[in-house]
Amino acid sequence: MTANSPFSAYLGTNYCPKDEEILEIKSILVESTRRLKILDEEVADLQKAIDKLKEERDSVESFVDAHKALISPARQLPFDLIQEIFVACLPTHRNCVMSASEAPVLLGRICSLWRAISLSTPRLWSKIHVVDPLNWVPSPLVQRKLAQRLETTKMWLERSGQCPLSISLECSADSNSQIHLPSEQPTIPGAVQILQALVPFSRRWRHIYFSAPLWILQQTMSQLHEADVPLLESIAIYHNDFHTYFDDPAIQSPGPFEILRGARISSFSVAGNIFAPTRFPVRWQQLTSLTIDGPPWNVRPELNSEAILRIIAGCLELRFCRLGINDGENTEIHSQHPIIELPFLHTLELHCVQNMGPTISFLLERISSPKLCSFTIRGYMETHYPGSLAPFFARSGSLETLEIDSMAFSKASLIESLLALPPTIRRLGIHNLSNRWAMSAPPSLADETLEALIPELQIPGLQDLFISHCTNITDEALLRFITARMSDPHSILLRIEVQFDRAMEVDILPTLAPFIDSGLKISITHLVFAPPRFSPWQGLSDAPSSADYYPPPPPPPMSW
Repeated sequence: MTANSPFSAYLGTNYCPKDEEILEIKSILVESTRRLKILDEEVADLQKAIDKLKEERDSVESFVDAHKALISPARQLPFDLIQEIFVACLPTHRNCVMSASEAPVLLGRICSLWRAISLSTPRLWSKIHVVDPLNWVPSPLVQRKLAQRLETTKMWLERSGQCPLSISLECSADSNSQIHLPSEQPTIPGAVQILQALVPFSRRWRHIYFSAPLWILQQTMSQLHEADVPLLESIAIYHNDFHTYFDDPAIQSPGPFEILRGARISSFSVAGNIFAPTRFPVRWQQLTSLTIDGPPWNVRPELNSEAILRIIAGCLELRFCRLGINDGENTEIHSQHPIIELPFLHTLELHCVQNMGPTISFLLERISSPKLCSFTIRGYMETHYPGSLAPFFARSGSLETLEIDSMAFSKASLIESLLALPPTIRRLGIHNLSNRWAMSAPPSLADETLEALIPELQIPGLQDLFISHCTNITDEALLRFITARMSDPHSILLRIEVQFDRAMEVDILPTLAPFIDSGLKISITHLVFAPPRFSPWQGLSDAPSSADYYPPPPPPPMSW
């Protein structure tokens, strides 16, 4: 129709017709306007017919779907199988949160049948994570939230029937003092109220993790004895008062924790600044898991390598061990402690606060763990380099995972340690995070470190390599290392992740494309600096925000 118009050449342009052309255009549109009206009416009639058919279809579909739902496979599942499916929906790495966004609460909001099943399945309610909602500004709102949490906690635990319980409690630091609301008397801290609600269920405690101010933990634990926790297998005690120091009376005398005498306790975790062996009457000989840790500033000075060795000597059943060690700057140990045999230990994590030397020269030299699979040693070099880990690795013939801080070693001792790794190593993590308060020293993680692992395919079983805070390894050296490993027919390298604390110098990913196509997973990230800003809006009150005017840099090209 457009082709039949004498004005087709002007359609879609900014042409302004003359007066006589306007009259001609109006005459042309008379017939087309009439035809358009007829077509609109026909479309409307057809739309009414379609709407009527859709309405009928929706009604039939609802009828069919409702009846199909009656015979759906899910409705035919046995009651006990649905219970098992519900239990499988629970998180496995932590306790359940009191939230409608996840199981078990979420399962009870699908339908009345599922709600009935969830409420009649005690195992769904046998794990709970409780959070004290108190904050630094007390208010009636906080008190109402606390009352709600208390009511929910009691109801939750009552639904657990007679199942053994796994409970974790996280209390805010302000629970350390009583709360004063306007025109009211001080109220009992939320942590105290929550713990008081948990104590009546102590005979069913199996796993407990309590993080609260120390005085509150002391007050609660003093009410309980060994007979009150017959099922208790693991206990973790942490306190979150950052203003508590080693000379604090509460730290010096943490009070009686008689429940630690429980006959079934095999896992014990405690904050490093409140730990002392004589204060916690644990049955050390039956522990399979021991954790004494915390931030570096929270590890007691008494927890040096010699003290740690004495503790481990009483824990010969250990499978997992994570320890914070605080050897002073000039610590020298001359003890002749005999070798300790830990025949079942598979995971050892050591976090050295100051001087790593005694840990390597004394502690590790006196530990024999033939089944050790995973070893982590973290810490900084303070005044001098510790020795090599080569002797320890020579005795660790089953080691599969190593995580290490490179800045704690000289380049020579780091290379010597890595070359001594057993052929069983599968995963290697190297952290290059420097200590700004320690003495400056030449970098130990450099091109030469990687190159030392290339000849004759050192660490032949290596599958995963992770390097963080990398500064002194060049992109070219990393490329040579990956190429050499992947070109060897015996290499089984699967993943590499390197985090550079510098800008990219050479983009090596295109060169690595053939290896990536063959299955190698690579993540290489560099620091991305913001581009210079040349905003023409600067100085104006209505200028757009910098985030709008300058979009963020693109994400790294690849990730695992």
